[in-house]
Amino acid sequence: PAQALSDGSMNAPEGCATISDRNGKLIFYTDGDKVYDKTHTEIDSGIGGDPTAAQSAIIVPVPGDETLYYIFTTQAVSGTSFYELRYSLFDLKLNSGNGALVQKNILLFSKSTERVTANPQWLIAHEYGNSTFRTYPITAQGIGEPVYSDIGSVHSFNVPQQGEGYMKLGGNNTL
Repeated sequence: PAQALSDGSMNAPEGCATISDRNGKLIFYTDGDKVYDKTHTEIDSGIGGDPTAAQSAIIVPVPGDETLYYIFTTQAVSGTSFYELRYSLFDLKLNSGNGALVQKNILLFSKSTERVTANPQWLIAHEYGNSTFRTYPITAQGIGEPVYSDIGSVHSFNVPQQGEGYMKLGGNNTL
């Protein structure tokens, strides 16, 4: 069963993400800005997210590789952000098995809400200012071109709360 960390180094006011191996052992965690390894050492910062975003980060393993992980980050809708969805790539093989970033703070697209979710094959984000979802395939070869779906309500710039919050896939991978 899952156990809460009692010795972590992170102080995240809102969003954060962790990833464990198949045995439940911690690999690394992030608040969307800083990345901490399993020894709770800060190994990098400035990865593009904002710890005050509701979903500041989500971690997705690279399919077929138990040592590579994408970290997708969002920025807080309130404030002075550019509403960017960015990603970094973590490699567990580096730093004596504690991991390090091999790619950092790469722009995926601009005008994103704080809402992002994923499963092992897809990243789903909602554009800010309209009703469009972007769904990116995630494969061993990388992040593919998005599929656009214009459904649901407009997430208007005029009402910042419409760009805040969480998105989660259901039990059968539905929103």
